Amino acid sequence: MSTPSGLGYSDFAERVGTEFSLRLPDGGQVPLVLTECTANGPGFFSLIFKAGPQAPIEQAIYELSADNLGPELIFLVPVRQRPHDSDFPFEYQAIFNSAPVSGGSA
Repeated sequence: MSTPSGLGYSDFAERVGTEFSLRLPDGGQVPLVLTECTANGPGFFSLIFKAGPQAPIEQAIYELSADNLGPELIFLVPVRQRPHDSDFPFEYQAIFNSAPVSGGSA
């Protein structure tokens, strides 16, 4: 899926290495860095972010922003810990699928 504002693969691919900010429910911010943007087929792509130590460990929809992008609501799933990186000890994945769904009769 694309984000609510219609951003797609190319919008994120050009931002690999860019720092994003994740807004916490209390209004605080946690830094994330987009480390991967992978196309997995027409309209299907995934993002990998590394996140700072205050990042929440729950999968949820979070508000992300970066320079000239967002805020965007993106569903993030924690996928692993990064024990050798104290600045960015967590990793998250977001998967998007905007490919058309073939419909059957309802």
